[in-house]
Amino acid sequence: MDILKNAHRLPVLDWNLNFFGGHYQKVANDWQVPMDKHQAFELIFVIEGREGLSIEHESYTLNQGDFVLIPPGFRHTAHAIDHLTYFCFHFDLDEPNFIVQLIQNSPIYFPKGESLNRDICPILHELIALVSLSADYSFKDKMQIQIYLSQILMIFSELIPAKSAATNANQSRYAKIIAESLKSTLNDAILHPVDGDTEPISIADLMASIGISEGYGNRVFKDAYGFSPQKYLSELKLKWAKKMLLKPQFSVAEIAATLGYQNASHFSRQFKRWTKMSPKTYRQIVAKT
Repeated sequence: MDILKNAHRLPVLDWNLNFFGGHYQKVANDWQVPMDKHQAFELIFVIEGREGLSIEHESYTLNQGDFVLIPPGFRHTAHAIDHLTYFCFHFDLDEPNFIVQLIQNSPIYFPKGESLNRDICPILHELIALVSLSADYSFKDKMQIQIYLSQILMIFSELIPAKSAATNANQSRYAKIIAESLKSTLNDAILHPVDGDTEPISIADLMASIGISEGYGNRVFKDAYGFSPQKYLSELKLKWAKKMLLKPQFSVAEIAATLGYQNASHFSRQFKRWTKMSPKTYRQIVAKT
């Protein structure tokens, strides 16, 4: 006899929710953190003053009440700007689909007054209030930290579309590695060229360096993100192209070489496919705005 034949069940929860590195401190104006990256999320919240951050070559200035959420594997540096007191912590959850979906759908910067910031900041202040000078934490304190972190994750989950596609753990991991590798490889090639020109990025070579076939890598990337690695790389190049076209000291030929194109004509044709206008026209239009 099946005594649970008509039972309505809750899911089995068998995961690890990790919280570590939580601290706050007031620092001098010459305080800085060298380039670093982590295998977990990092949340940095400015309690007072201002903090400067560089995250994968994007710059942010955080004022009092602002926070950032730095995804796993993203390189970043930090420095004090003015009378900085900050709070930060790291967290991870071995629920790969949630992690990948959060990376895909969450912005990095959450300014004060923005809706999600308003929801999370009171919880951050509760966490800060738990910080003990003696570092002697009871079981109740630790459970309360886990409750606060769970509340924060519930709020972040609102960023994820309700019908997001599920991916298995291995696919999620490889998709994330491919995306991070493409971005860091392109950024390094542009910002630190070896011989003045940037070699075209080979997606096949990148897949091989990760230890997977190109076909498998393309498939898991598209399953996770909804588009191909080549399209993602093109979007990264377009973003860089637009940035460089805003700077008159770079000629179209120099931009083409920096982005790994054989010549300016090839780059111009590709840019026109992206934007429906030539690099020269784009530069002229943006210069007038």
